[in-house]
Amino acid sequence: MPQWTLRVRTGPRDPKLLPLGDDALGEAMLTRLLDVARETGPPRPALVAVHPERVEQFDLATIHKAPEPHRTRLTASILGREELDCGVVAGTLMVQRPGGAKGRGLVVFIEWPDNRWWTAWHALGPDRQPVDGEATIRRAVDGWPRPRGVGGWFARVRREGLRLRVNRPLPQVQPGLALVH
Repeated sequence: MPQWTLRVRTGPRDPKLLPLGDDALGEAMLTRLLDVARETGPPRPALVAVHPERVEQFDLATIHKAPEPHRTRLTASILGREELDCGVVAGTLMVQRPGGAKGRGLVVFIEWPDNRWWTAWHALGPDRQPVDGEATIRRAVDGWPRPRGVGGWFARVRREGLRLRVNRPLPQVQPGLALVH
């Protein structure tokens, strides 16, 4: 069975930053991406596992080094866990614009365990900054087809019986720290 070493950042879930409602959560995440892009440039893509009490962020670039079908199975194992409120892909990705033109954009794609989803993308200009205008938002509940290349994580986990096993490294302890002098 293949194994990968991934860097994961975790923290508490702040309901003000990551609200519960579909639209509120999506818009909050998109606003954060836009802010980061304006301040420091387009952010790297990440997988975000949103639990009721905490958030985990995985670097998508590391996951994309895995060959297929391992890459999509690993993504589904991370974002399709039954204990999650939702799974998210967020960051700078290649997007296909209406009319077929491809370009870089800020993307948020959120999927919930019942397979409903919410997505938004905002184009980046040649200066790598968000262009003026509104983001394009699509939702499953409006009848839009799911974008190709993302989502389906919860269904795949159920269908294939995938499980994510995490082995956390033991903390490095300096010898002799427990001694009393």
